[in-house]
Amino acid sequence: MTQKEKGYVGLGVMLVLAAGTVLGSEPLYKAIDSIAAGSVSYEAGTYTGTAQGFGGTVTATVTVTGSGIESVELKGDSETPEIGGAALEKLGPAFVEAGTSRVDAVAGATISSNAAMEAVGQALDQASGKIDVIPAAETEAAKETEKAEETEETEKAEEAAKDVSYVPGTYTGSAQGFGGTVTATVTVTDAGIESVELKGDDETPEIGGAALEKLGSAFVEAGTAKVDAVAGATISSDAAIEAVGQALKEALGEADAKADTQKEAQAAPADVSYKAGTYEGSGKGFGGDVKAVVTITDAGIESVELTGDDETPELGGAALEKLQDMFVSAQSADIDGVSGCTLTSDGAIEAVQAALAQAQ
Repeated sequence: MTQKEKGYVGLGVMLVLAAGTVLGSEPLYKAIDSIAAGSVSYEAGTYTGTAQGFGGTVTATVTVTGSGIESVELKGDSETPEIGGAALEKLGPAFVEAGTSRVDAVAGATISSNAAMEAVGQALDQASGKIDVIPAAETEAAKETEKAEETEETEKAEEAAKDVSYVPGTYTGSAQGFGGTVTATVTVTDAGIESVELKGDDETPEIGGAALEKLGSAFVEAGTAKVDAVAGATISSDAAIEAVGQALKEALGEADAKADTQKEAQAAPADVSYKAGTYEGSGKGFGGDVKAVVTITDAGIESVELTGDDETPELGGAALEKLQDMFVSAQSADIDGVSGCTLTSDGAIEAVQAALAQAQ
């Protein structure tokens, strides 16, 4: 082989290595996605796709031409305005620029972002002929049906509430909200619910705080704890509903039964003997694994450290911080999860249970 031929071979090897390095980079993956999207043939028109977001349905209205995606309009009235709502505003232009339904999720709004991608993907599948076109009228009809069902459920709950007999008085209930505890002070008379005062000092004033102000009168009007959550403030709303429901159970004379159940649950951990030491466990959360590091002394559970790098920081991440103290207070893995973060809570409980199983 001549020197010149050797040079060609060496150059070829360098090009292969360089290509391998570049192929491992994220920008090139995106470029490949864009190229692939460019090879798809769309039938010009406007298509609609939907997917389940954080608070409710996310709808994508996608207009395509022969050259690709012309515009993307995203709507999610039930998403948290400052998080999911803001994310949807950013993602619309991102889909157009990428020319595909695959874009980077907006940090802190993974659920809303994934819903937007799924909705846009559904619309593009219609445009490419992969699935049948969903008529706009059908989408609207589905929304109307859903609304009618919700109205019917509300009416049934209101009728059922009329048949309930409360012991007149003032009762309180509490539940875990987005930022902390939400407390309900409910006054009932022979006629039903007279007033509901909701407090949540640690809720975001503009979101959860505003929602609590609206919900107080909604409970009185409905005469029951079953009311619609305030759009964009699902976690605070759910906490208020749970707190009012708890207060109304006491008004029905169910407080003693509930207290007995709580005493039994609290007494159970005392019968368990743990070996002092530090133990680790893991469980499946919303975005990935949740890990627990549990430190035990002769006195019981001293500390619980929870980590979940793949959980949504504003939701799952915040929930893990609250759950740590809850495990220590309960001296057990038997706790209620944080409202609105069920998957993350379940992962944390599973992780702590695994750690405590080693300590027995």
